[in-house]
Amino acid sequence: MAEEPGFRVVEPPRSVFRRKRFLLPFGVAVAVALAGVIALFASGTVALPVQQVLVVRGMIASKRDFFQDPEVKRLLMAHRIQVRMTPVGSRELVGRQDLDEFDFVFPSGQSSVEVVYERRKGKPVNPYRPFFTPIVLATYAEYVAALEQAGVVREQAGSEGLYYDLSVPALIKVMQEGKFWSDYGMSNNNRLIAQIPDPCRTYSGSAYLGMLAFSLNGNRPPTEEDTAVRIARGIKPLLEVEGQYGDDHAPKFLAPDGRTFATVVVVYEHQFLAHQFAVQDRTGQPDRTRVLLYPEAQHETAPELLAFTPAGSRLGELVSENPALRRRALELGFRVLGPSGETSHYGALSEYLQQRGLPTPTSGVGDTETWMPNRRLLEKMIVEVGGCP
Repeated sequence: MAEEPGFRVVEPPRSVFRRKRFLLPFGVAVAVALAGVIALFASGTVALPVQQVLVVRGMIASKRDFFQDPEVKRLLMAHRIQVRMTPVGSRELVGRQDLDEFDFVFPSGQSSVEVVYERRKGKPVNPYRPFFTPIVLATYAEYVAALEQAGVVREQAGSEGLYYDLSVPALIKVMQEGKFWSDYGMSNNNRLIAQIPDPCRTYSGSAYLGMLAFSLNGNRPPTEEDTAVRIARGIKPLLEVEGQYGDDHAPKFLAPDGRTFATVVVVYEHQFLAHQFAVQDRTGQPDRTRVLLYPEAQHETAPELLAFTPAGSRLGELVSENPALRRRALELGFRVLGPSGETSHYGALSEYLQQRGLPTPTSGVGDTETWMPNRRLLEKMIVEVGGCP
């Protein structure tokens, strides 16, 4: 009698996804990936590819280093904003024919701001003042003794050798006398001068010209055209010694071999302080080979971000009011203004310097401030000295 056929249920092969050797590492990987996705959603980053990024176009003068900072870019991108910059000098900015094609402009000087308002008459202009920074001079520590001997500088109390007060009249006298560094014991046969950015293009160059004029006119800005032109003609030989002007001397001065390019330069305070913070972060100590010279009659530059469009206004609001961006401005050496442009936050930079264990400089002696000539006269002086159109 034949046996009935038997049947055996054969269990199908276990999927690779159910094998124990796979489950543990796969589970860990999924958990890590899930945690990463949650973090990206929380920060808003994961939404960027599917949410439109607002590209804001602007012409920016000397404060473009703020928008070039990687951390500033990251903070703006967290708000889905990307700044597309056109770098220009302040004087060049106001003459651009395509001014209205931008969402905002960011000139450095008040005279340039006035021209922008004139050109935008009847059109929207929303101003924002996020920070300010003084015009200063910078040199190397080994040259300070020569400047002290010449009666040009003296160390600020408690500055630990980093900050000095500078007498502009004394500097002018030394330059007018044609003194050389070697006259004060330095192994440098160049004339003792301060090198400046091109006054035809940059606000810092034209502001230094205004500082010299203010001093030569008895601590008053020239108010008559003949006086302004006469003073400019007297200043011109003091600046022509430099030869061809550059756009920005700070990068050369702060380079490792900077002393071969420039001994005394006109810069913005924030450029020097940002360098000091970077060196301190890298080495634990400030750079004591370079020092700042603060003119006794101070001149602060408070650049204005002038927004022409809603996109420009959104950017202006962020850089003026966002706590993280305001903190980053401090970390880049700027003196931060209040959210509405008021001066109640002047001490924020001092507090930040103290947190880093660095001395706080004094900007100017007393309350004396260098006043610039009016825009028309300053323009005539710039053309006279710089030979620009």
